[in-house]
Amino acid sequence: MNKGDVVAGSEYRKRQENNSWVFDVTPAPAPKFLLMAIGGGILILCALFGGLGIFSWLFFIPIGALGIWWGYFRDGRPAAHRSPSSFRVTPAAIDAHGQVFPKDDIHRLIIKNGVNNEVVGAPNLLIAVPTATAMGMVHRGQVATVANALELETGGRSYFLAGGMDQTTAFGLLHDVSKVLGFSAT
Repeated sequence: MNKGDVVAGSEYRKRQENNSWVFDVTPAPAPKFLLMAIGGGILILCALFGGLGIFSWLFFIPIGALGIWWGYFRDGRPAAHRSPSSFRVTPAAIDAHGQVFPKDDIHRLIIKNGVNNEVVGAPNLLIAVPTATAMGMVHRGQVATVANALELETGGRSYFLAGGMDQTTAFGLLHDVSKVLGFSAT
Protein backbone atom coordinates (compact mmCIF):
# COMPACT_ATOMS: atom_id res chain seq x y z
CA MET A 1 0.00 0.00 0.00
CA ASN A 2 1.38 3.36 -0.94
CA LYS A 3 1.10 6.54 1.05
CA GLY A 4 -2.07 8.29 0.00
CA ASP A 5 -3.90 5.10 -1.05
CA VAL A 6 -7.47 5.02 0.14
CA VAL A 7 -8.66 1.88 1.89
CA ALA A 8 -12.16 0.94 0.83
CA GLY A 9 -14.59 1.12 3.72
CA SER A 10 -18.29 1.43 4.22
CA GLU A 11 -20.21 4.30 2.74
CA TYR A 12 -23.71 5.54 2.15
CA ARG A 13 -25.22 7.70 -0.50
CA LYS A 14 -28.39 9.67 -0.12
CA ARG A 15 -30.60 11.02 -2.82
CA GLN A 16 -33.84 12.92 -2.70
CA GLU A 17 -36.90 11.54 -4.45
CA ASN A 18 -39.89 13.87 -4.12
CA ASN A 19 -40.58 14.25 -0.38
CA SER A 20 -38.30 11.42 0.72
CA TRP A 21 -34.63 10.60 1.01
CA VAL A 22 -33.30 7.23 -0.15
CA PHE A 23 -30.22 5.95 1.65
CA ASP A 24 -28.08 3.34 -0.15
CA VAL A 25 -25.54 1.74 2.19
CA THR A 26 -22.50 -0.20 1.00
CA PRO A 27 -20.86 -2.32 3.71
CA ALA A 28 -17.12 -2.35 4.25
CA PRO A 29 -15.19 -5.44 3.22
CA ALA A 30 -14.53 -7.83 6.09
CA PRO A 31 -10.96 -7.97 7.42
CA LYS A 32 -8.96 -11.06 6.54
CA PHE A 33 -7.66 -13.40 9.27
CA LEU A 34 -4.29 -13.75 7.56
CA LEU A 35 -2.66 -15.70 10.38
CA MET A 36 -5.28 -18.43 9.96
CA ALA A 37 -4.88 -18.45 6.16
CA ILE A 38 -1.08 -18.62 6.40
CA GLY A 39 -1.36 -21.42 8.96
CA GLY A 40 -3.60 -23.34 6.57
CA GLY A 41 -1.09 -22.87 3.77
CA ILE A 42 1.73 -24.13 5.98
CA LEU A 43 -0.30 -27.24 6.87
CA ILE A 44 -0.83 -27.99 3.18
CA LEU A 45 2.86 -27.51 2.41
CA CYS A 46 3.81 -29.81 5.32
CA ALA A 47 1.43 -32.45 3.98
CA LEU A 48 2.80 -32.21 0.45
CA PHE A 49 6.50 -32.00 1.21
CA GLY A 50 6.81 -33.32 4.78
CA GLY A 51 7.05 -37.01 3.90
CA LEU A 52 4.52 -37.93 6.57
CA GLY A 53 2.60 -40.37 4.35
CA ILE A 54 -1.03 -40.79 3.45
CA PHE A 55 -2.17 -39.68 6.92
CA SER A 56 -0.90 -36.17 6.26
CA TRP A 57 -2.69 -36.03 2.93
CA LEU A 58 -5.99 -37.15 4.43
CA PHE A 59 -5.71 -35.01 7.55
CA PHE A 60 -3.58 -31.91 6.97
CA ILE A 61 -4.73 -30.95 3.46
CA PRO A 62 -8.45 -30.66 4.33
CA ILE A 63 -7.68 -28.83 7.58
CA GLY A 64 -5.23 -26.54 5.78
CA ALA A 65 -7.79 -25.80 3.07
CA LEU A 66 -10.38 -25.02 5.74
CA GLY A 67 -7.86 -22.70 7.45
CA ILE A 68 -7.24 -20.84 4.18
CA TRP A 69 -10.97 -20.51 3.51
CA TRP A 70 -11.73 -19.46 7.11
CA GLY A 71 -8.94 -16.91 7.23
CA TYR A 72 -9.17 -15.38 3.80
CA PHE A 73 -12.67 -15.86 2.41
CA ARG A 74 -15.06 -16.19 5.38
CA ASP A 75 -16.87 -13.05 6.50
CA GLY A 76 -17.58 -13.36 10.22
CA ARG A 77 -20.31 -10.73 10.30
CA PRO A 78 -24.01 -11.61 10.36
CA ALA A 79 -25.47 -12.05 6.86
CA ALA A 80 -27.34 -8.73 6.91
CA HIS A 81 -24.02 -6.90 7.37
CA ARG A 82 -22.46 -8.40 4.23
CA SER A 83 -24.71 -7.03 1.50
CA PRO A 84 -25.74 -3.53 0.44
CA SER A 85 -29.05 -2.21 1.74
CA SER A 86 -31.38 0.61 0.92
CA PHE A 87 -34.20 2.31 2.78
CA ARG A 88 -36.39 5.40 2.39
CA VAL A 89 -36.96 8.14 4.97
CA THR A 90 -39.61 10.87 4.93
CA PRO A 91 -40.29 13.44 7.64
CA ALA A 92 -43.15 11.15 8.74
CA ALA A 93 -41.79 7.57 8.45
CA ILE A 94 -39.03 5.11 7.57
CA ASP A 95 -39.72 2.53 4.87
CA ALA A 96 -37.24 -0.35 5.13
CA HIS A 97 -37.26 -3.95 3.93
CA GLY A 98 -40.99 -3.91 3.15
CA GLN A 99 -42.08 -2.36 6.45
CA VAL A 100 -43.17 1.20 7.16
CA PHE A 101 -42.36 2.65 10.58
CA PRO A 102 -44.28 5.87 11.38
CA LYS A 103 -42.14 8.54 13.04
CA ASP A 104 -44.43 8.76 16.07
CA ASP A 105 -43.99 5.01 16.74
CA ILE A 106 -40.18 5.07 16.62
CA HIS A 107 -38.72 5.07 20.14
CA ARG A 108 -35.14 5.75 19.03
CA LEU A 109 -32.52 5.15 16.38
CA ILE A 110 -29.40 3.33 17.55
CA ILE A 111 -26.07 2.12 16.27
CA LYS A 112 -25.67 -1.52 17.27
CA ASN A 113 -22.73 -3.82 16.58
CA GLY A 114 -23.63 -7.07 14.83
CA VAL A 115 -20.69 -9.02 16.26
CA ASN A 116 -20.75 -8.11 19.95
CA ASN A 117 -24.27 -6.58 20.24
CA GLU A 118 -22.91 -3.46 21.91
CA VAL A 119 -24.84 -0.28 21.32
CA VAL A 120 -22.25 2.29 20.13
CA GLY A 121 -19.09 0.84 21.54
CA ALA A 122 -15.79 -0.69 20.63
CA PRO A 123 -14.85 -4.22 21.69
CA ASN A 124 -12.79 -4.45 24.86
CA LEU A 125 -9.93 -6.89 24.42
CA LEU A 126 -7.97 -6.14 27.61
CA ILE A 127 -8.17 -9.58 29.24
CA ALA A 128 -5.53 -12.23 29.84
CA VAL A 129 -6.10 -15.28 27.61
CA PRO A 130 -3.93 -17.92 25.88
CA THR A 131 -2.21 -16.65 22.72
CA ALA A 132 -4.31 -18.62 20.20
CA THR A 133 -7.53 -17.46 21.83
CA ALA A 134 -6.23 -13.89 21.94
CA MET A 135 -5.48 -13.96 18.19
CA GLY A 136 -9.04 -15.08 17.50
CA MET A 137 -10.39 -12.38 19.78
CA VAL A 138 -8.26 -9.75 18.07
CA HIS A 139 -9.65 -10.83 14.70
CA ARG A 140 -13.19 -10.77 16.10
CA GLY A 141 -12.47 -7.24 17.33
CA GLN A 142 -11.29 -6.26 13.85
CA VAL A 143 -14.47 -7.73 12.33
CA ALA A 144 -16.53 -5.82 14.90
CA THR A 145 -15.08 -2.52 13.64
CA VAL A 146 -16.98 -3.01 10.36
CA ALA A 147 -20.13 -4.58 11.79
CA ASN A 148 -22.03 -1.52 12.99
CA ALA A 149 -25.68 -1.23 12.02
CA LEU A 150 -28.30 1.47 12.15
CA GLU A 151 -31.41 0.09 13.80
CA LEU A 152 -34.67 1.58 14.91
CA GLU A 153 -36.62 0.58 17.98
CA THR A 154 -40.38 0.47 18.09
CA GLY A 155 -42.93 -1.61 19.96
CA GLY A 156 -40.27 -3.13 22.19
CA ARG A 157 -38.24 -4.53 19.26
CA SER A 158 -35.35 -3.36 17.17
CA TYR A 159 -35.33 -3.47 13.37
CA PHE A 160 -32.25 -3.56 11.18
CA LEU A 161 -31.99 -0.76 8.62
CA ALA A 162 -28.42 -1.12 7.30
CA GLY A 163 -25.18 -2.70 8.48
CA GLY A 164 -21.58 -3.59 7.76
CA MET A 165 -20.46 -0.06 8.56
CA ASP A 166 -17.52 1.42 10.39
CA GLN A 167 -18.42 3.87 13.16
CA THR A 168 -17.83 6.96 11.02
CA THR A 169 -20.31 5.81 8.39
CA ALA A 170 -22.82 4.62 11.01
CA PHE A 171 -22.75 7.93 12.87
CA GLY A 172 -23.09 9.89 9.62
CA LEU A 173 -26.08 7.78 8.60
CA LEU A 174 -27.64 8.17 12.06
CA HIS A 175 -27.20 11.94 11.82
CA ASP A 176 -28.70 12.25 8.33
CA VAL A 177 -31.67 9.96 9.02
CA SER A 178 -32.36 11.77 12.30
CA LYS A 179 -32.21 15.09 10.48
CA VAL A 180 -34.83 14.00 7.92
CA LEU A 181 -37.13 12.74 10.71
CA GLY A 182 -36.59 15.84 12.84
CA PHE A 183 -35.00 13.84 15.71
CA SER A 184 -32.05 15.22 17.60
CA ALA A 185 -28.97 13.24 16.52
CA THR A 186 -27.03 13.30 19.78
